[in-house]
Amino acid sequence: MRNIALVLKHEIKTTLEKRSFWLMTFLFPLFITAFSVLPQMLARSTFQQTGLEALMAAAQPRAAGYVDAAAVIRALPPGFPPVLLRAYPDEASARAALAAGEVSQYYLIPADFVATGDLTLVDSHFSAFTGMDGGRLMEFVLNYNLVGDPALARLLIDPTPSVIMQSVAAAAQNSGNPDDPFLFAAPFVVMFILFFAITMSAGFMLQSVAKEKENRTAEILLLSVRPRELMLGKVLGLGLVALLQLAVWMGGAWLALNQAGSFSAALANFTLPPGFAIWAVLYFLFGYILYASLLGALGALAPTVREGTQFTFLAIMPLLVPIWLNAAFTQAPDGALATALSLFPLTAPTAMATRLAVGHVPFWQPVVSLIGLIVTTYLFVLLAARFFRADTLLSDASLNWGRLRAELRGAVGR
Repeated sequence: MRNIALVLKHEIKTTLEKRSFWLMTFLFPLFITAFSVLPQMLARSTFQQTGLEALMAAAQPRAAGYVDAAAVIRALPPGFPPVLLRAYPDEASARAALAAGEVSQYYLIPADFVATGDLTLVDSHFSAFTGMDGGRLMEFVLNYNLVGDPALARLLIDPTPSVIMQSVAAAAQNSGNPDDPFLFAAPFVVMFILFFAITMSAGFMLQSVAKEKENRTAEILLLSVRPRELMLGKVLGLGLVALLQLAVWMGGAWLALNQAGSFSAALANFTLPPGFAIWAVLYFLFGYILYASLLGALGALAPTVREGTQFTFLAIMPLLVPIWLNAAFTQAPDGALATALSLFPLTAPTAMATRLAVGHVPFWQPVVSLIGLIVTTYLFVLLAARFFRADTLLSDASLNWGRLRAELRGAVGR
């Protein structure tokens, strides 16, 4: 026990002395904000545009001409830039303007346009998508001249520009507009925080073990500490440091959500379910121990930090799956995919916490998920302990797929 405590203190002291640890601890919340919240703010500002502004922002139009044989266009909508749409008396004039570069395309409005709705576009170059955006502006101009109202003309193009959905489920944790980008960002931030907290803390485990092998410190440690005491001390020490880092990140996220309430009505009323912090800490702790044991085993086999990190992606890949499929947690948190990922032990640490942040989850699901995670973590710790042997910690053999398979078969067979 004394040896474990010594290793634990050493890991805490060594990690807290690293400048990179503190930089990441305090810069990471800013990174999360920039990565998830700011793009949502930009998206929201685009979605909130209406009328001509929205069409102009989406279309990024080029100057175009038109020949109106039906005499439909009598005036341009209020605020419409005249330089974007120029009238020509006949097709020959329009074609000459196109050849001279005065316009990049022109429309031919036939005399029977009102009866048929047919419209011909002539462009300076061919593309399968040419004129799609500019066509909406021409549609807006034609609608305005037909109905005489710019607002109605805009609605004819998109009759449902803003649909607000309201959940009637009594158990819903957070109601409001599900398309609100800030409401989407809240569970997404929870997922990212737990993902990075687990992977970074577990990564410290790999670096610590592999670095001590690389600089031959392991040879000195093994004179007074048994391999499994070394592993346990490192896991516990780095786990306490990880809890400190998680507390800073979660506290920063909580403050950010409170401040973001002034930008979003949904976030102003957004609340995490009772006991969420307890669930999040439990899933983080056991998720960290699971992946720290796995990466620690890689560190015990790798002769250098560089060789060990080559296999890191393979080890943490299950935690990446919920991030790749993050839409399932915001659009259908009770769906089959989100539920399966939150119950599967290797993806549960981030998936279940994200579902809990989104809304109501039946109580039995986080309980069953946590039990499965605890059992899986216990089995992974036992497996990883079999890699912490004097012969592996002192070996400088290269780590490759062949050796990894052989060591795994040997560890399972013991």
